[in-house]
Amino acid sequence: MITVSSLFLFGIPTQSHLTVPNLLASPQAVPLLLATEREVRQFFATYIERYNHKDLKNFISLLSEKVVQNQGDDLEAIRELYTDLFNRSQELKNSLEDMEIQIFQNAVEVKAHYTVNQVLKESGEKRVWKGNIRWVLVKEGGILKIISMDFKHSASPSPGLEREPKPKEKPPGEAVTKSETPAEVKKGSPQALPLPVKEEEVKQFFSNYIDRYNRKDLKGFLSLFSSKAIQNHKEGFERIQKIYSDFFDESREIQYHMEDIKIEIYQNGIEVRARYQLDQLLKGGDRKSWKGEIRWVLTKESGGLKILSLDYQHQKTP
Repeated sequence: MITVSSLFLFGIPTQSHLTVPNLLASPQAVPLLLATEREVRQFFATYIERYNHKDLKNFISLLSEKVVQNQGDDLEAIRELYTDLFNRSQELKNSLEDMEIQIFQNAVEVKAHYTVNQVLKESGEKRVWKGNIRWVLVKEGGILKIISMDFKHSASPSPGLEREPKPKEKPPGEAVTKSETPAEVKKGSPQALPLPVKEEEVKQFFSNYIDRYNRKDLKGFLSLFSSKAIQNHKEGFERIQKIYSDFFDESREIQYHMEDIKIEIYQNGIEVRARYQLDQLLKGGDRKSWKGEIRWVLTKESGGLKILSLDYQHQKTP
């Protein structure tokens, strides 16, 4: 259900050996990837089977308790939406094609095109809708779970999969300005942006980001983050604060550079991807250097841009 640029950026092959380490961590050995491609494909075979059988309880069991759908719906809202969809359907058939799987050490990203065919119980009316979908999977208790699910219809279905607006409002398919929707946020994420921001505003935001980073301005740097921010799918705001506080404290000098910046502006968020280089001079005199790929999702809170998620991959550990 999504063609969104990923948590992990395009161009990385399936079974990638890139890591997403803690900024200050230097693992002794490269850990195993989160799952095998076979495990992921089996997961989605089960997903489709339970969906098409309208097996609500077991379908919901595939979702993490922290799951978020389309940047707004938490687990309880998702349960309500699919309960309604399954109850009103005499038949359902969900099929996936062009599936792309990216496997990392802390998550799995899957993108596909989907087609849903529905026959309504009461009227016998047939409905079909198609679109793009993207899932992010993690492991909880050794079992794959969906932690993020985002999709966009090319045609509006009956109320259910998305919270559809009232008739006088725009249908869900017109809610985004492009064919993708970035999302991997926690429960209680901000509402969709009423209007897209200008690219110049995004560029100024990252000019401030780099300036504050290089000056080790911890307070100013952290003010660029939402209180709901997540880094590398696991670190909340307090942990982010501790990581950068320690990193700035141990550094005499920092030089952070970005290149190949790609900005995608949507109605409900901004996605920015880039390559970065980070050079650090420790207070003890040692030098360290990192290079890699990074992705941010920004949203607007109280009229200002904030980082909602941040994910990066070192190509070289210091």
